[in-house]
Amino acid sequence: MDQSDRFGRWRKKIPASTAKLVDLVSDQIVPLFQARGIVQHTDYAGGRTLSVGANCIPLQLRQGVEWPTVEILFDKRARPALGVTFAMLPELCFRKTERGPIQIPRSEANVTEGPAFFSLCKGHRGYNDRNFGYYYFSLSPNRKLIVEINTLKSLLPWLFDLFESGIPDDWLQGPPRYVDRHAFLVLGSRNYGDSA
Repeated sequence: MDQSDRFGRWRKKIPASTAKLVDLVSDQIVPLFQARGIVQHTDYAGGRTLSVGANCIPLQLRQGVEWPTVEILFDKRARPALGVTFAMLPELCFRKTERGPIQIPRSEANVTEGPAFFSLCKGHRGYNDRNFGYYYFSLSPNRKLIVEINTLKSLLPWLFDLFESGIPDDWLQGPPRYVDRHAFLVLGSRNYGDSA
């Protein structure tokens, strides 16, 4: 069973509010990535089901020196919220194991197995800056989700420009932090290429 099948099975079990968010992402966000060649691949992360949650839409452009890679990850408790994690994967990536990092080809890597990975941010550095949707309650849930999707959509030109220009070297090192108002270097990012 490939990732799109796993996602389809997960999608059948979610509440209506989350289904609305998934529909909005599938109809309005994913096609914008696809128009740039950033698409789903049945063998993403080497086809390893342990590398990708069923609640995830992974997207990747498999060309260039580094592959732009995105995971749209919906809330694991099926609340109507999601986060977007992105990275540029070099030819060799690293998987964390109990014995330390092991080198793997990028065709077997997920978004977190490159030198660094980032959360896409709305830009206000406040509560829910790295999340889209809502977690608890909304008086106008459909309107809230549309606003959140429009916010996400407005950030995609910035992300596509970043993929074209490349991630700056100074973003790849150091502690978790905002490296840009729209990008947060996530805890767990490590540039193993310098130390392996």
